[in-house]
Amino acid sequence: MEYRILGKTGLKISRMGFGGIPIQRIDAAGTKKLMHQLKDAGINYIDTARGYTTSEENLGWGLEGIREHFVIASKSMSRDKASMAKDIETSLQKLRTDYIDIYQVHNATPEQLEQVCAPGGALEALKEAKAAGKIGHIGLTAHSLEVFEKALETDWVETLMFPYNIVETQGEELIEKCAQNNIGFICMKPLA
Repeated sequence: MEYRILGKTGLKISRMGFGGIPIQRIDAAGTKKLMHQLKDAGINYIDTARGYTTSEENLGWGLEGIREHFVIASKSMSRDKASMAKDIETSLQKLRTDYIDIYQVHNATPEQLEQVCAPGGALEALKEAKAAGKIGHIGLTAHSLEVFEKALETDWVETLMFPYNIVETQGEELIEKCAQNNIGFICMKPLA
């Protein structure tokens, strides 16, 4: 397995990661078996989200006893401080862990990104959770080039997840800017 350092996070992640949205299609026992297979194959990056129904819960059960072998990223659609704080706590509980390596603002519009960063916004909860050691790094996921560009101008975004594949190449220039700014780029939908 090839590994990369994920920008300024310093996290060493497998070049191939596991996207947690389809895990909701199997049961907890199947998830546990799959997590052990991922570990044995050297895949150490797992992506999930609050919005992926039972994904966090299944992954939490499946990672029991082997959590330290993985870099876990989750995300939330919450835009205000109270909701984000609640989602972080829920993610910790569902994932059965006391820390999440990367917690991301999930698919914000330009207007929502402003709300996230405003007083009382989700960013306050993310920074507090990071200071408390509940999350290691703060990231952002996007489908909009405008949001991607705005994120590159912030000082708090450590990772950016954006679609990039054979049919979605619109982010190429911005992906290069991620590298120049030492922001970890996470490829979304690499197989289209």
